[in-house]
This record gives sequence, C-alpha cells and structure tokens, in this order.
Amino acid sequence: MLWRNQMSDVPFEGIYRRQIDLDAPDAQTVVGWLEDESHHFGLTLVHDGTHIRELRMEAARYPWSTCAEAGRPLQALIGKPLLPRASQLGTLADVRLQCTHLFDLASLMVAHAHAGRSHRRYHGTVEPLATLRPDAPAGWLRATLCRDGAVVLQWDLHEDRIMAPARHAGRTIYHGFRDWTETLDAEEAEQALVLRRVAFVSNGRRIKIEHLGSAAELGQAPVCYSFQPAQREHAIPIPNSRRRYDTKPDEMLAERRFP
Repeated sequence: MLWRNQMSDVPFEGIYRRQIDLDAPDAQTVVGWLEDESHHFGLTLVHDGTHIRELRMEAARYPWSTCAEAGRPLQALIGKPLLPRASQLGTLADVRLQCTHLFDLASLMVAHAHAGRSHRRYHGTVEPLATLRPDAPAGWLRATLCRDGAVVLQWDLHEDRIMAPARHAGRTIYHGFRDWTETLDAEEAEQALVLRRVAFVSNGRRIKIEHLGSAAELGQAPVCYSFQPAQREHAIPIPNSRRRYDTKPDEMLAERRFP
C-alpha cells in the first residue's frame, strides 16, 4: 500500500505518546478521553449496569474533516451489553465502519464499566531503542505502556515484530495478534491491545497528509470510517492538526471535560 511505502522511507525520531483516561464519576457513567499527536477524542458512556444506554462524542482534534462525524456509526452500540474484555466489542459492531481510535476508546470504556472501576489512565510511548541503549540494533524501537503511573508492559520492536522480552519474541503486532491476546487474562490482554495500538499509530508521524487533496489519495484500504468509499473522497486533511508531545507529556489531556 502507498501509506506503508511512505512510512518505510522515513526514520522514527523522538518520543511518540498516547494517553487514555477512563473515569467513572458515578455508577452509571464512564467518561473517556484519548489524545496523541493526531487525535483528541472524548466519549461519555451511560449504562444501566448491564447495557449501553447512551454514547456522546466530542471531537477536539482530528486529522480528517470527516472524523468529527464518526460518533454516528458508534450509535450501533446502543442497547448492546457491557463486556468484560475490551477486545469483545468488535463482536457487536462492524469495526471497519468506525473511527478506529474512537472505537478503541469505547471498547476500554465498556470493559471499565463492566468491571466497576473508578479511574484508570494509560500512557504509551514509542521511541528509538538507540536513544536508551547505544548498542541497540539499528531501527529497533522501544514501546512502553504505563498504567496509573507504573510500567505494566514493554516491548522492543523491529518493524512489526516483537523482539523482546523473550516470552513475547517473534510475535507480530499485525496478523494473529488478537488470537494470542484472547489466550491471556482480561487485564493482560487489555494492556497488550493498548500497547499494540500505540505502536501501530506511532507510525503515523512518519506519514505526511497535509499535501493530499483527500484521504482517497493515501491508498489506504477501507478499514475505518474516514476511509470508507462514502467518506474518503471528501475526507480532507485538517491543517495544523498535529501536536508533538515528545517532551511535554503533562500537556496531554490537560483540558478534559464531559462530552
């Protein structure tokens, strides 16, 4: 694909960051926020303890003009049950019709509501391993996931493959990944899914979209809302929508509010 070819020619530099905040202000509500370089979305999920009753979206920042409309297909989840595993939400709606990032956030919120947790924050980073270890092989990256301030998962990556730690070595973050995580307990699986998305989306900083006329020119398959045939021709890049948080993690999600 064109976008994969663009990515392979650009070196990864700096520290990519993604933060996700999940908060239950009361027994029937979960408020979630997600922010990284290209995305800043909020969701409010209202439930009755067993089923989803309402979903409200706020699109604070996004790369394509059509992303702000992605709350509409998410309404397919209204009336659906709360689930214990974030990965299970894909059984309730067609993921390809959704905004990937909004659906990721919703899946974590549904599991959060099912577990009855009060608050959780994830902070994922990706950076060149050579900045941490001078002897690191060329091109390797270090992906780290913190939950509520503590490191819970860390991988060394080369292209799409986990190289370390040994117990995960050889796995690709693309094909067959979910089959593997479904063998883990719910907490381990959730952490692996969050870090996988951090690693995958971090590659977006190596792709320039500002010069494109529409998403159709990127050559991406119809895997999410803005790349569906009905949207991609009029999905226009949003000027100056990217923000780098390499050295400013405290500025992320600094303006959380209820959508």
